[in-house]
Amino acid sequence: MTSDRLAILRAWAGAQASRLQLRTPEDVLRRQERMWRRFSPTLSRTPALAGLAGLPHHRLPVSTPDEVRRDFARWNTVDVSLERAVAAAEAAERGGEGGLPHGLEAGFSTGTGGARGLFLVSAAERAGYLGHALARLAPAGALLGPCRIALCLRADSALYRDVTGAGSIAFTFLGLDLPTGEKLARLNAFRPHVLIAPSHVLADISRHGCESAGWPLRRLFYGAEPMPESERAWIGRRLGMRPDPIYQATEGFIGAPCRFGTLHLNEDVMIVEREAVAATNRFQPVVTDLRRTSQPVVRLKLDDLLESAPPCRCGSPLHAIRGVEGRIGDLWRYPGRVLAPRMVEEALATAVGPETEWRATASPSAILIEVAPDRAEAAKVALGGLFAGAPAPPVTTAPAPLRDGPKRRRVRWESGR
Repeated sequence: MTSDRLAILRAWAGAQASRLQLRTPEDVLRRQERMWRRFSPTLSRTPALAGLAGLPHHRLPVSTPDEVRRDFARWNTVDVSLERAVAAAEAAERGGEGGLPHGLEAGFSTGTGGARGLFLVSAAERAGYLGHALARLAPAGALLGPCRIALCLRADSALYRDVTGAGSIAFTFLGLDLPTGEKLARLNAFRPHVLIAPSHVLADISRHGCESAGWPLRRLFYGAEPMPESERAWIGRRLGMRPDPIYQATEGFIGAPCRFGTLHLNEDVMIVEREAVAATNRFQPVVTDLRRTSQPVVRLKLDDLLESAPPCRCGSPLHAIRGVEGRIGDLWRYPGRVLAPRMVEEALATAVGPETEWRATASPSAILIEVAPDRAEAAKVALGGLFAGAPAPPVTTAPAPLRDGPKRRRVRWESGR
């Protein structure tokens, strides 16, 4: 058994233990306070935060990912410059070695906003991440018996390939740029027990009639993009299993679903503050990862738009949220009416059918819906219903859109139009 495997198994066991030990929000808070005290040496080694070591968590400043990236060298403890990290991440995407010392890996991550994030992780951090992720996402017994995990992302990374060190786990990576037919062929050959993919990939696979593929799926997850409930149910019918949300970002593994499919914030290893968004019941997360030491994540305010969910019947004290619905910049703000992306997505997906491609782009003066002509009127009626008597801008329609990037971003706000 390798040291990496031991580290993964230790992290897995720790995550399983916390599931049993954390019974109340007060238990979670006490655990976070202990972890924060142990985190102080990491702050001392981080140039951007060195003078703040020893302070209570809430006394540290809130930063944004853009600010951290601009000052990258001062936000890591391993003396790696932005240029060196970018070169290593680009080399890793080409399948080469990044040349970073001491087992460090650099990689890129693309969140709901579509911007490319840059991360640094050590071998120990990779093991901790994988152990925690397997505890939260893998089916019971995955580390003991054969388990095949398929992951579809923009680019492969050692962060994910290391999962094969955890036990009898086979792993395959599928790039987003692969044609749907090739993805299906590889999945049919691999026959995954676990499949993790962006929403649009699961939708594309479902349209191609893979309900007869006979994969022995035990868990199915979507991430990186929102998925309305009607599409979630449709994909569930096509693939034989309803997909559950995960919340993964450059800043870490932020949320995982329980056995009932409710997304819970990973507050056993993170502090996630909730900054209210004006005129909505949504919030922006301010994230602190209590385990990352190579590139500390301390009070980073993400541009994700989140909504709390009712307490889950699973009984977990970890805060429940609905799936990430997009970014803060895609709120539609009009006099007398603020529309969150999920409101628009649910209304239009229900009206035009979950299998239909569409996009809605709003501005202060107009709304454009791109959808098949035979669904255009239904889309306009559904959108009009969201304004419920408030003044609505003129709505026009156009043919269904072509995807313009690796991310499906169907609800947009463009203030300059």
